[in-house]
Amino acid sequence: MSHDSYSDAFIRDILMSVKTIAMVGASANSARPSYFVLKYLSAHGYRVIPINPGLAGQTLLDLPVYANLAAAPQ
Repeated sequence: MSHDSYSDAFIRDILMSVKTIAMVGASANSARPSYFVLKYLSAHGYRVIPINPGLAGQTLLDLPVYANLAAAPQ
């Protein structure tokens, strides 16, 4: 399977099996897709951990932002 395109079924299976997602590249810019995805997942019961070194220490949609995966909670 190419990493450039995953089937809808593959992505659906992943989203059905997890409840915590670290979002690398989360954006505070509401025009960016990552902002919409963060907002959508948070509103639909997922625990989302925003990762963005430029926003580390701030909050995004009331969620603390971490600089990298190593700094994020388990």
